[in-house]
Amino acid sequence: MKLLYLTMAILFVAPVGAHDELFPNCSSKHPAHDIENTRTAPKPVAIYKEPPEYPTTKRTNGAVILEYTVTKEGETTDIKVLSSSSGAFSSRAIKALRAFRYQPVLVEGKPVATKGLKHKFTFEFESSKPTLFMESETLDFDPSALSKFIKSVSRIKTKTGLERISKALEKETNGFHKAVLYYIQSSKEHDLNPENTNARKKSLELSLVELKTLNQDEYNVINLRSMAIAALSSVLIFEEKNQETIDLLAPFLKEAWGNNFIRPKVIYDATVNFSIASYNARELCYAYNGFDRAIQQGNSLGIKNPNWVKYRDTAKKHMKD
Repeated sequence: MKLLYLTMAILFVAPVGAHDELFPNCSSKHPAHDIENTRTAPKPVAIYKEPPEYPTTKRTNGAVILEYTVTKEGETTDIKVLSSSSGAFSSRAIKALRAFRYQPVLVEGKPVATKGLKHKFTFEFESSKPTLFMESETLDFDPSALSKFIKSVSRIKTKTGLERISKALEKETNGFHKAVLYYIQSSKEHDLNPENTNARKKSLELSLVELKTLNQDEYNVINLRSMAIAALSSVLIFEEKNQETIDLLAPFLKEAWGNNFIRPKVIYDATVNFSIASYNARELCYAYNGFDRAIQQGNSLGIKNPNWVKYRDTAKKHMKD
């Protein structure tokens, strides 16, 4: 029995054969990877963290992503701003990160510094409503104009909305704006004809091409890219391209499960799609572990789907068949 589950969240990454690393207890049907090249490097363990203070000068939500080094003494240094909604948020995030303390990595029993670590700080103002985008001083785009355009095309007929998006794309020169327009276009194409997967897939792929040219550490880029991956995986499942779905989602999930950059609901949708594709491809060990993880993620989000329990248990039952 094949599963079909479509998640039209409103967004590609190159497959790197990482699905063997998601669940190391699962034997793979694919060629073995070089363990030395794929093994995850050890990271420092946080022993003290405190959230940043909200800036008194702001009245909106914000996000900051910082890159830093943990010294052999367990302190933070070489802090760089990769993505930020504003300087006010950046200064508070940097102040908080400077106070973090870690248990450093040990090499042959001796502590060593670890470079290139990243952390996202999220600032939420109690009266602010969730939005698709956040203001940014590290990405050139106009969140207000984009939000206004999306609202306008959502209120009109699908064909008219697609025509308006097409005209906007002909004039648009901003890379992030184009990525968003292609993404919204894919959603409208689904509304017009859910069976026309070619048009939706092309729009999503064009969105991802635009995103690839931008700062990959910028919050809005990460957000749109993750939604595009979830949407594209849904299209591939609909087309019964299960192995393509697995290869698309495995590296994404490996990244998503290892940090706090991506929205939990998007991770949940991608985990479900990975599990469905694995089930349909008879990769039952991946399906079992994937559904089990999706169930746990769903519980934390208040999502209950008894089907995932059924398919998890069925996959486990037939794993050794």
